[in-house]
Amino acid sequence: MKTVLISAVVSIWSLMASSSVAQQLGWADLQPDIPQIEDPFLLLSDEQLFELGTLAKLDMLASLSPQQVADKKAITSKLKDEGLDVNWLFSKRIEVMQHRRRMATEPNMTLVGKRYDIPGFVTPVEFDNDVVTKFFLVPTSGACIHTPPPPANQIVLVSYPQGLKMKSLYSPVWVSGELVMKRAKADVSYVDGVADVETVYQMSAVDIRDYE
Repeated sequence: MKTVLISAVVSIWSLMASSSVAQQLGWADLQPDIPQIEDPFLLLSDEQLFELGTLAKLDMLASLSPQQVADKKAITSKLKDEGLDVNWLFSKRIEVMQHRRRMATEPNMTLVGKRYDIPGFVTPVEFDNDVVTKFFLVPTSGACIHTPPPPANQIVLVSYPQGLKMKSLYSPVWVSGELVMKRAKADVSYVDGVADVETVYQMSAVDIRDYE
């Protein structure tokens, strides 16, 4: 009987211990769990993408000059010789654009409401001197400041009332806390002005430590 009780206590303690340990997440995990589609544009060269863009612009014009008509014919013929079906590619364009938009803006709802460790870099939002109380956690250093902001589901708005003493924008950290789905926007000052950055995730951090 005593052995059974001890085993039960140990089992309960083990469950409690494991539930308090945060699971580590990668940034790809934050993308929505939706079916993939065929994206033929990923296989095209930069030149082919540029030429398709040129055709799309010409198609939007009410009328074309003789030179534009000749250009359109030449580009279409060139792409056909390269094995591309321009009409089929254009028919896929809206579907691909919508899928890419979903992949960039929708959260992964299977993750929310649980505690995780997420690695990343700090982009300050609210701070006093070098102590940051709210920040965007981003996958690359200098994002939103030196480079355009990542997609909305590749940013986490983190609240940390006790304050994080900033070392550097280029020092990665682990942030631990409960991940919630809550859209938000905040201004971030950068080299040439201010960026309005949007996210679909927020977290109240319970622990922040150096990335090792």
